Amino acid sequence: MVSEATPVTVPFLVELAGHPEAQCRVEVIDLITSIYETTQWADASAAADPRYRSAFEEKVAWEVTAKDAVLAQRQVFEVLARDADRGVAAAASRILSLLSSY
Repeated sequence: MVSEATPVTVPFLVELAGHPEAQCRVEVIDLITSIYETTQWADASAAADPRYRSAFEEKVAWEVTAKDAVLAQRQVFEVLARDADRGVAAAASRILSLLSSY
């Protein structure tokens, strides 16, 4: 679930994914991918009674801002896609394929 704080955590998560000594790099990249793909608030807004959709506007904006924060890190994922750790490289390649469709 994306929250108000999610967009500002993305650069920290990307930095963590780039540290070879971090043991959870693949999982961090997968988390970032999940942040990028999330449409939970947008889906809830679309499914809500039109009278209540405005209640979701701020939350939908969090998703958009989080997606933009991930997009801003594209160059880092390009480097990680060439990482010596095959799992990291594969995870970075997966997110790059999503980013290229945007």
